Amino acid sequence: MARENDTPADVSAAAAKAGEAATKAGERVTKEATAQAENASKAAAGAFEASGRAATGAFEASVRAVQDYQAKLVQFFQANAEANLQLAQKLTQTRSSADFVETMTSHMRERIALMTEQAKELAALSQEAARSAVDALARPKR
Repeated sequence: MARENDTPADVSAAAAKAGEAATKAGERVTKEATAQAENASKAAAGAFEASGRAATGAFEASVRAVQDYQAKLVQFFQANAEANLQLAQKLTQTRSSADFVETMTSHMRERIALMTEQAKELAALSQEAARSAVDALARPKR
């Protein structure tokens, strides 16, 4: 603030000092804001990378689970096809209707037991796949 006895040079010098102080304060605030923005940007990039790793891990776990599930389905298909071929061979050797009924009953009993077991295995694979995907999301690769 200019005083009554100040000369124009004094006022000008005081204004220059005030301008320098304001400039320095502005530069300091700008540097701090820039540093904070850089830190926030780095944190956001790190979070984005972590979420990408988690998604990739979950995707990989899901692909492996689907491959395991498909392999198990093929295995079950082969086992069921072989059992049906064996049934056809047994049926060609039946001599009476009682023999036929007994062969079919035995075959159906075996098939139901096996299909129940196969369904349990597929359910277990599905649960494991879900667990793997959740684990991959919860604990991403580093």
